[in-house]
Order: sequence, then C-alpha cells, then structure tokens
Amino acid sequence: MQPGEIRRSQNWIGGSRPRNARFVPPPPEEVSGALDALERWLHQDSDLPPLVRTGLAHVQFETIHPFLDGNGRIGRLLIALLVEHWGLLDLPLLYISLVFKRNQPEYYARLAAVRSAGDWEGWTLFFLDCVRVAADDGVRVARELHGLVGRDRGRILAHECSTVTAIRLIECLPSRPVVTVAAASDLLGLTAPPTRKAVALLESLGVLREITGKRRWRAYAYDEYLRILTDDEPLRRTSPGA
Repeated sequence: MQPGEIRRSQNWIGGSRPRNARFVPPPPEEVSGALDALERWLHQDSDLPPLVRTGLAHVQFETIHPFLDGNGRIGRLLIALLVEHWGLLDLPLLYISLVFKRNQPEYYARLAAVRSAGDWEGWTLFFLDCVRVAADDGVRVARELHGLVGRDRGRILAHECSTVTAIRLIECLPSRPVVTVAAASDLLGLTAPPTRKAVALLESLGVLREITGKRRWRAYAYDEYLRILTDDEPLRRTSPGA
C-alpha cells in the first residue's frame, strides 16, 4: 500500500493481535462506507454547534481508523480544518494536540467510553475543555510572540549599527524563524552582503543563534521565538478540569 491509501487489511490498537487488542476498528471492507457516511454527515445541516460537531467527527474518524498509520495525526488535523471550515477561526490555528498529549490517559478513556458505552456526553465535555485550554494557550503564545518581536525590534533600532535591512529581517523572522543568509536574501530581495551584515547584527544581539557550527552554509535560529512556540509548560498548569 502507498501512504495515504485506505487500508485493505485489519488493524488494531494495543495487543499483539485483534483478539487481545485494546481496540479493533471496522474490518477493511467497511471502511469506505464508514468514511462516506462521515463525509455526508459533515455536509448535512445540523442544529448542533459546530465545535461540538467537530469533536464528534474526531471520535468517528479515530474509530474508523482508515489508514494503517498516521490516523492520530490526521484526526487532529481534521479538528483544525473543521474549525476553519465552519467559520470558527479564519485560519486553522487551534493546536489541540499538546492538550491531548498531556491528558493522554483520559483522552483514550473517553474515546473508549464512546465506543463501549455510547458516552458521547462525557467525550464532548472533555473535548470542549481541551479546546478551552488550547485556545487560552494560543492567546498567551500570540501575546508573548508579539511582545518578543517588539522588544527585539526596539533593541535593533537602538543599536548604533542598526540598518533598515536588519529591521526588515526581524519582521520576516516570525514567518521564517530558521534562516540562512541565502534564504534571508531571498526574503528581503537583497544581495548577500547587506543581508549578511544584518544577520551578524542580530546574532551579536542574541536574537539569532548559529545552529550548524559550520564555516559555510550556516543556519541561524530565532531561538526565543521557537522556545515560546514549542513550550508546553503552560499546558501542564492549565489542563482540562483544572
């Protein structure tokens, strides 16, 4: 089978074979029909709030488990895409994966309770609480990133060697937090010499850090920006139900 193809064999979760598995998805001959039914349901009119429908769709996709690998990643991506599709956000910015990861035992237990006991209500309450945590964390991250770029811009402006190129570079870094001189030159539409000078200034201020250790083909990371993006510590303190 090729990556992305609907499975043509039985899969299972946990255990060494279906008979001792934690969960056994539908047999392969049922997968296409189950996916078709899920797609029709997604396009039907419904009185349910879109966010609730998003949570229900995630459970159903994970229960169908249509691929041999990557079902969890695609199921979480489905959440972000549906939130955007139903107009709850302009962009798929809801990053719920970390919340699920930090509450993995309950996440699996809630999925199992839907499958074994039809406890959709318990899952929905858990899912909505995870969305709340992810949304709160998204707001915090956005504020921290905005503040960081503003502070670093101010430091560059105040430096005696400040240049327009350096200011333009700091504005580009949020969309490209790891750059080479060549990549930065392309972003700025400039030749290498002024770009190299701007990179050197940002490196001297600690905004950029060289991460390859090479003399040629060096790459530079906006370290603090990336740290804020990847820091999941707030999620430890604001888990669902906290």
